[in-house]
Amino acid sequence: MKEIKLKKCKYCKSTENLTIDHKIAKINGGSNEPKNLQCLCKRCNSMKSGFDDKRVRSLWRWFLAIQKSRIEHG
Repeated sequence: MKEIKLKKCKYCKSTENLTIDHKIAKINGGSNEPKNLQCLCKRCNSMKSGFDDKRVRSLWRWFLAIQKSRIEHG
């Protein structure tokens, strides 16, 4: 079995409070195979919840667009 090295969170790049996350949640049919595992900090892991990476990226882009709009339009 391939060893997974925990260095930093995939999303925020934090090196604190790292956890192993399932890219596709086990409840959604994901496995414990190394290709389905990733390193996330506890905060990002709890925000990700049961979503898959594609959905998280979509939500993150939406969130950043709203933040940008608020900055530009006050």
